[in-house]
Amino acid sequence: MGPPRVGAVKRAAFPPEFLWGSATSAHQVEGNCDRNHWWAWEQEGLRAEPPGGYVHDGSVSGIACDYYHRFDDDHRLAAMLGHQSLRISVEWSRIEPERGRFDPVAMDHYKRVCDSMLRHGLMPTLTLHHFTNPLWAQRQGGWENPEMAAWLARFAGFAVRELGDRARLWWTINEPMIAPALGYLLGVHPPCVRDPERARAVARHVLRAHGAVYHAVHEAARHTVEVGPVMAAIYFEPFDPASKADRSVTDSSDRFMNEFFAAGLREGVVAPPVGDGELIPGLRGSCDVVGINYYMRALCRGDGPEVVLHGARRGGESHDLEDEMGWEIFPDGLRRVLSRWNALGKPLYVTENGMATLDDSARTRHLQMHLDAVAQAIAEGADVRGYFYWSLLDNFEWAEGYARHFGLVAVDRTTLERRPRPTAFAYRDLIASNGALQPAN
Repeated sequence: MGPPRVGAVKRAAFPPEFLWGSATSAHQVEGNCDRNHWWAWEQEGLRAEPPGGYVHDGSVSGIACDYYHRFDDDHRLAAMLGHQSLRISVEWSRIEPERGRFDPVAMDHYKRVCDSMLRHGLMPTLTLHHFTNPLWAQRQGGWENPEMAAWLARFAGFAVRELGDRARLWWTINEPMIAPALGYLLGVHPPCVRDPERARAVARHVLRAHGAVYHAVHEAARHTVEVGPVMAAIYFEPFDPASKADRSVTDSSDRFMNEFFAAGLREGVVAPPVGDGELIPGLRGSCDVVGINYYMRALCRGDGPEVVLHGARRGGESHDLEDEMGWEIFPDGLRRVLSRWNALGKPLYVTENGMATLDDSARTRHLQMHLDAVAQAIAEGADVRGYFYWSLLDNFEWAEGYARHFGLVAVDRTTLERRPRPTAFAYRDLIASNGALQPAN
């Protein structure tokens, strides 16, 4: 199936039992997730003035990829493309559409989704919270309400009990620092607030929720499970390493986005800049594994209106890959963040890594370069157990809409037809060799 093997740099095979797959999330692919706060925000944008919507390309998630109905075909396709696992999310707002009322029909749906994966030889890898809050929770303050930790933990326990032994690898919260950063500090995700104090409160509640969910999963599971957070591991550097102001902004950005959460896992505390080191019972050591989502380096400046420059370039540095998100493609950042998070002493998974582009030769080079970075991190001692490409399908890319193309598989927005891209076949061949690609003849 598909074109011949794509040439690649010579690379040693990855460790035995290394897990290969791709990732999606419910709101981005299922379609009609109409009971969560993202859906409500999208619809509100259609009624706003001036017209055009809140999403940058004017779209709404709508039917998305209709994965809700097409999941078995998509699993069959993923298996044909050599994947060993899929990382998906279970949509909280479907399963608990009203506070305290769990919908057995929705839960049965996710049982069928997991059973389909297993039939196709794919290991289910499940995320419990991927950005979206049920409307009932959002109307009571969402992440600003300290009760979110208990609500999310209750849902997690129910989901794990119901799904039984279908999954052994569970992710508590996807990119927990994105809600405080983009929703409450920069104001580009709903509820679009720009308030540092409210952002710090949200960060505290997200950290507490992770710990509560971690314990809820272990208490509910009747078999061995591994549980952890999925971190948005941005690699921060000063734009000018000689500039004290640039170094200061780099340090403050990194402490908020990375070190704050790492300190919580390592020491069980609410660290600066969110707290003063107060303890959260049960938080210390609340991870068996850590997921790493890596996309970019962010250069920081201390002397301009923008302090974190996504997509900035230093003079004299070579960049031959340009993506649709405007991010700086910096593969060695993946090696560096893996080495950093390895200090926790927990197994790591690259749970997201990919490139938004319609240039598939660039996508394949991006994949190869980042896997070289993973291989180097492993050679340097990082305990990396798997790699999940983002994403299996072109999908609804949050505030960017459908104008960004991350998929190994293209999705026609009119017919929803799936078409594997050349990188999908390059990845298939790489998986078959456990990463030991050789240069093409």
